[in-house]
Formats: sequence, C-alpha cells, structure tokens
Amino acid sequence: MGTGGPSLLPEAAAAAPEPSGQGPGQKLISGTPRRAGDVLATFYAALRDLSGGARKKHVRVMWLGDSHGAADFWSGNLRAALQKRFGNGGPGFVHAGLRDYRHDGLKVALESKTKWRTRPKNPATRSVTGDGVFGLGGIMLLGSPDMPKPSIMITDPDAPQGLTWDLCYRMTTPNDELQIAAAGAKDIVVKATTEPAAAPLSHAVITSEGPATWSVKVAKGFPELCGVVVEADPQTHPGVVLDTLGINGARFATPLAWNEAAWTAELTRRMPELVVLEYGTNELSDSPVRPAMFTDQIRAVMARIRKVRPDVDCIALAPTDRADTEERLPLVRDAIREGAMESGCAFWDTYAIMGGPGSIRTWASETPPRAAKDGVHLSWRGYRELGTKLAEDILRGFNP
Repeated sequence: MGTGGPSLLPEAAAAAPEPSGQGPGQKLISGTPRRAGDVLATFYAALRDLSGGARKKHVRVMWLGDSHGAADFWSGNLRAALQKRFGNGGPGFVHAGLRDYRHDGLKVALESKTKWRTRPKNPATRSVTGDGVFGLGGIMLLGSPDMPKPSIMITDPDAPQGLTWDLCYRMTTPNDELQIAAAGAKDIVVKATTEPAAAPLSHAVITSEGPATWSVKVAKGFPELCGVVVEADPQTHPGVVLDTLGINGARFATPLAWNEAAWTAELTRRMPELVVLEYGTNELSDSPVRPAMFTDQIRAVMARIRKVRPDVDCIALAPTDRADTEERLPLVRDAIREGAMESGCAFWDTYAIMGGPGSIRTWASETPPRAAKDGVHLSWRGYRELGTKLAEDILRGFNP
C-alpha cells in the first residue's frame, strides 16, 4: 500500500485488527496522492481559504453511497463538524417528494400518504434503465396534479438566513406546470417551453426569507422532480455544504448506470472539492463476489467525476462489518482500498475502526445498541459515532 498521504486512522481504532496484506507498523488507513503533496490538497486548500476569509464560494462535499448514508446520520455528523468549524453553507441536496426520506437539519413532508412514483422504479439498479437521466441524486419523482405537495422546513437552528432553493425538474408534456413557493418570496410558476422529447433537466431558483420553508406543487401535466439544492448565498455567508446522495441498496455500479452526460451536467453545477464513496455493503451479498470488479468500478466512478472536476479529492470508505458475510468482507474491503489507491483517493477503514470481525454483533448487543439486529445496519448512534470519527480524522490532517 502507498503511504504518501496522511494517515486517516483515529486513535480509537489503533487496537483494531490489521487489514489483510498489511504487516505491523504499516498504516491501516492512508492515501496515495495523484500529484505531489497532500492527498486531500484541493479540499484542504479550499478550507484554508474559507477559514481565512479569502473565499466567497462554498466548499462542497458530495457523498455517494448506499443505505448507510441515505438517512444522513453518518454523513450528517460529518457535515455538522465541518460546518461548525468552517461555516454553515446550508443543507445541500434534498429529495423533494420522496416518502420515508430523512435529512439532517430539515423536515420533508407530503400533504398525504400517497407516494410519488420513482424513475427508475428500483433506484439502486445496476442496469441502464430508460434514458438514464435521473438528476444528481439518481432518483426522479414522477408528478401529476393529484400527487401530494412536497414541502421542506429548515429545523437547524444554526442555518443561515436567506437560503436559495435550486429545484431540478424535467417537463414531459407541453402542458406541464409547477408552482414553487418559499417563505418571504413571490411564488414562481414554471411552464414547459420545449417539446418534451427535447427537454433536458431544468432548474428554477427561489430565495426564502425569515423562517426557511419551501414547497412545490404540480399544477398541470406530468413534470418530474430531481431534487432541490438548499444553500446560503456564498457571497455573504460562505461555508461548507455536504450533498448526501445515498440510495437504499446501491452499489458502485449504480451511478455508472446513470446517463453520464446528464449526470455530469448536474455535477458541474455543484463542483465539489471532496467526494466520499460509501459503498460495499450490498456488494457483499453478491454471488460470486468479484473484488477486482469493484476496484474497476471505483476507477470508473472517479473518472466520470474528474472529467468535470479534475483536481477533486476523494475518500473511499470500507464497508461496515456485516454478520452474514464475515469471509467476504475483507476481500471487498481490500478491493475498495486498492481502487482508492489506483484512483488517488484516501481510504478510511470503517471495518477496522468498528473493531473488525464480529464487531457488528458486539455493537448490536450493547445497551443502548450501536447496531441494528439485522446484522447489516447500524443504529443512529452507531452512524453518528462513525460520522464524528470520520470528521475528526479528516480534520486531523488539516493545517490552517
């Protein structure tokens, strides 16, 4: 393993089992730089400019992952730690209209229990579906006038005032119409302006004042929603923004099934300084497990991102321990580490930090538990703990 980058090993994990293929004295968690200098050089430089007052734009982090990240406990604690130190730029990407959806610092609600349909039907698919255009978060919500109105209310007491709400949508018929409302702002009406067959993803931006609330209503037709990005004005309130893009059941192959041109066009609007790749748990259930394929997929995902942002930094996270795949887990963990090395990403060994083999059973048996009884997921306490440790480890390598 290369050891050119900073160690990302929290002191609390020092006694964890060593990953296979590493001897005593070697770093459990490290990175291989793509260029001379720090493995997180782009991210750290942006944070230095931000903390020194020389930057008037947000420092953005993009979290791509599975159900471990989807509920925004793990990623949420990372966001909170970065925002506490460097400034709160807003909650970032939010799915509007997705039922049973959670995001730290805000409440997403629907007027009724009716569920919006999704495209693709299985958002975690590894196969190209339709045109593959699913927005930044990989899920399109299919609208109609009888669908319940989604609304968002900011609950974070430290959230900045004067938030901008950037809605991504797609018109599918000539009569499509959306009505967008935000506290303190005049409502916006958006209508189809092109033939549906030629309609790309579009955006409508509105700024809220005072108590930050927002809603969107399908007035006519069948428009699709692909998420809303919520941020402060970077000219007056620059800070850190972390976009949580977790999808239940997702794998490294999931974002590779999205239309590359359409997704990278959305990525261009975000331009993250750091990408977190949090996959691997669902790959553990594949039969047979093909570790080399996961290494290739990490390279492919990062190659797509670096077409837009060549100097973006990245951290690949190892899977959490899983009770029913004890023999497979080290193979997948090592493949992710190899993919991180080959892609110039830092690597964070979640498996070792939890305590290695059997740790998820230990976490589940505690009172209160840090893991769920299913042997796969963690409790919110466990995810919060990992988020705090990850933040501490990232910030340990930061030199103001």
